[in-house]
Amino acid sequence: MRLGLFLVAASSAALLLTNCGGGSTVLATTPTPDGASSITRIAPPNGKLPIPDLSAQWTPAMIGGKQGEMLTAAIADRNAVIMVLERSLSGAAWEDRIFQMIKAASEKTSVVARKRGTLDKLLLERGEIPYRRTLEASGVDVLGQPYYLPKDHMLNTEWLSRKKALKGADTLMTVRGLRVDDRKLKELRKRRRGGCDKLEATLAGASNEATTFFEPFMSWADEELQGAFERHLRKAVPFWRREISSALNRVDPGGEEAGCLDAYRDYLDEFAPCMEGSCAASPKLGLATDGVVIGMDMAPRNLVSDRCPSGLMRNYVGEMSDLASRAVEEVLPMLGGDWTGELLRYNALTRIERGMKDFCAPSHRRISMNDLTSAREQLNVLASDLSEVTPVGEWISASGQDRIPGTGPVEILARVQAKGGDPEEAAARFVARLRDFNRCAQGDERLLQVALVDVGSSEVVFMGIFFEEQLVCEDMPPGMP
Repeated sequence: MRLGLFLVAASSAALLLTNCGGGSTVLATTPTPDGASSITRIAPPNGKLPIPDLSAQWTPAMIGGKQGEMLTAAIADRNAVIMVLERSLSGAAWEDRIFQMIKAASEKTSVVARKRGTLDKLLLERGEIPYRRTLEASGVDVLGQPYYLPKDHMLNTEWLSRKKALKGADTLMTVRGLRVDDRKLKELRKRRRGGCDKLEATLAGASNEATTFFEPFMSWADEELQGAFERHLRKAVPFWRREISSALNRVDPGGEEAGCLDAYRDYLDEFAPCMEGSCAASPKLGLATDGVVIGMDMAPRNLVSDRCPSGLMRNYVGEMSDLASRAVEEVLPMLGGDWTGELLRYNALTRIERGMKDFCAPSHRRISMNDLTSAREQLNVLASDLSEVTPVGEWISASGQDRIPGTGPVEILARVQAKGGDPEEAAARFVARLRDFNRCAQGDERLLQVALVDVGSSEVVFMGIFFEEQLVCEDMPPGMP
């Protein structure tokens, strides 16, 4: 929404404000230049905006590191496994999840026992446990409550190989919940699998090429926009300065109105260079984060408090915005033509780049190979279509805010839109579909420790800590994709 509270009409209508003393002050309509600026069309683009080859393999970064692959390889190396789940994980649901994880990791590895009841009896009889470390009561605190300390144990499971209850299992797989301190949790979250570095580098290079490609058009457009803006400023700014000086003579020097008037005078000073041929605050065409726009730097308005205008003055920030809009509207008819089609293709490329950057950022998730392969194929098709399409577009007045690299936040005054098929819409649909590829979102904060213990040697052949979705995720083995 525009900040302007007082719309300036081209008619002779006056603006009436009531002051604190009960009287009234009539503010005259801000003058505008006669006629329109003289603008010539720019030459059409030399060829099409280059669209890069996006067929490079990519996998979105997932939190978890390489331990999943290591566990899958370790399971595949075992002949038969007996599952030993912590009691908090006992029950048919968890038993089935761990069973399915083992079978996904290795079809040839047998699961000879999914319930731990018989094993518990054997362990209780012998005083053995399948863990290297347990927490055991070691005393009581000042309130009489027991406290626990870790205790290390030597594993001795040779006798188990002779017990029929194990049904020939050569491995115990223990799974238990785990709590770690913040330092360890941060370390676990820093571990990564996958990444889109090559894809992101390709898209970044395409953006740099686009900047070069559009440089002639942007330079011409900015020159025309500044010229039109300057014509309006030369009429409005001197008029506003006289109005502010007059108002300062009528208000309390220490009051709120005087503070606002001083702030407005400083605000107008930001636009003084625009009347000398060089203006950072002028409306400019920019390759913004949400497509191609014409926008005006919002930094100068920070000089004025949100409480202004007050009392005897108009809203000069709002009127400056309206003035810039009128200047832009003069130029818009000359910005059409072949360049708009290339700008629309750039909008689509920008949407892809931003969408892939968000999608590829490290996250708790698992994605099936089928989904990942489908996403790669869809991106290739999208890039191919974008290379061949020749969209038709037009410039329209617009509002809102965006951010232009090198400028910062800008107030949007106009943007380019498609007339007919819009390649950006196809890019937006692809990015939206990526959200459907996330799987196993539940339990991503839960930590589980998995150990594989060789029955014959008592050796722990594997031990790792996993976030839940790393370990169990529908029909996918740990570490895949």
